[in-house]
Amino acid sequence: GAAELRVRVFERGGNVPLEGVSVCLGTQARLDQFGASRTDDEGYAVFSELPQAQIIVTASRDGYKSEQESLVTSNLNRLLVLSLSAGGGGVDCRIDSASVELSAAGLAVRRFTINKGQKVTDSRTVSLHNSVTGTATQYRASERRDMQGAEWQYYSAAPEFTLSEGTGLKRVYLQVRRHSTVNGATLETVSPVVQDSITLR
Repeated sequence: GAAELRVRVFERGGNVPLEGVSVCLGTQARLDQFGASRTDDEGYAVFSELPQAQIIVTASRDGYKSEQESLVTSNLNRLLVLSLSAGGGGVDCRIDSASVELSAAGLAVRRFTINKGQKVTDSRTVSLHNSVTGTATQYRASERRDMQGAEWQYYSAAPEFTLSEGTGLKRVYLQVRRHSTVNGATLETVSPVVQDSITLR
């Protein structure tokens, strides 16, 4: 199953938990790619359903210098403790109402082709080339339309997929989703399922 990451933020040099700290999980390119939340009165921000990846945690609050920590998520639950010193500066992780609205916006797979549209393949390993409208953090693929047994995985624009054994026409279904945490609530936006087919010979 997916792991939970709990981030707890204290005031530097003491054991006073800080409430209302913006905590972003993401990459250098997009600090909030995997979610953003504010700490509660105990100083905790909790994130679940994280992809297994190298992520950057940014914690910032007005009146304090923000902190950044890089970690590799695993399938184990983790607790990361950060402490903020008074002052200002550092990289800002901003959670504003615009990002809340954006996170509920549409999400769809705009284009999906197996092996860039090839009709026939000799290999069971194929690439699922796709482009998405909106932002996706995870995808799943299956030869079953109901996606039963398909695991959500870290999103990629051309992930590999292994076709079932046996020659013939193979239909592959693809779906993406976005997971974000806003003010402690987890928002999940799931795209409609799309399909393409290829013949394994």
